[in-house]
Amino acid sequence: MANVKMRAEKKMRQFLMKQIKARKELGARIAKGPKTAVELQQLKLAPQVIMFKNLFSGQVLYSQVPGFHQDQIDSQFVRPNWENRKPSRRNDLWRVMAVVNFANYDYAVAAYHGLVELRKLRDTQLAKEAKAMRKKNSDGNTWFSGQYRPAYTQEAVADLAHVIEEFELEETTAYWESLWRKGDDKHWRHDLVAHDTLPAFNAKYQSVMLDEMRDMALQAFAGEREAQQQASEVHGDEVLA
Repeated sequence: MANVKMRAEKKMRQFLMKQIKARKELGARIAKGPKTAVELQQLKLAPQVIMFKNLFSGQVLYSQVPGFHQDQIDSQFVRPNWENRKPSRRNDLWRVMAVVNFANYDYAVAAYHGLVELRKLRDTQLAKEAKAMRKKNSDGNTWFSGQYRPAYTQEAVADLAHVIEEFELEETTAYWESLWRKGDDKHWRHDLVAHDTLPAFNAKYQSVMLDEMRDMALQAFAGEREAQQQASEVHGDEVLA
């Protein structure tokens, strides 16, 4: 009896691992190339931006989908150097730092492109200004521990706050791996964005958590849209009356 149970558990583990691998592969394929608001809806994706943190370097990768592709790395790290090398695509190096839910797909697309463009400006036209603002070590280089530079995650958080404020992306919710990651409350427009923590997850199975977050965001978006339609119908009836 015990052997039968062990075989059944082994088959279940194998099945789950195949499902997780399939999610990662599908996410990578979908992640190729930027998506419009229409494309996100056609793919049944939520109005989100996902921020992946590189455990080795501290660099942050932005994605519109619950996965990432080499194309995203190539387009977001346009001028690599010895302090900011182009990161590897290895799945085990990237962890979810934040999942940001937006009120609609236009907001999500605007936020994604805003974050990517701010990164490009900092790495190209404003490279000297960006480096001057980073914490330095005794050699005058960007402070690091091993190969990890916390300046990159701090800049990504600051850029998110700036994009939400600049575009006035109201009814945004940012879910963080830990709330301390968002920094001081004074840097955020609390009339535009709320903060919460991501559900607990095993890093090995983060794709499962991202699927759950996508489903939750889709349900919330559908509920909000239905409420708006009902309110519009009631208003129309009142006008006719």
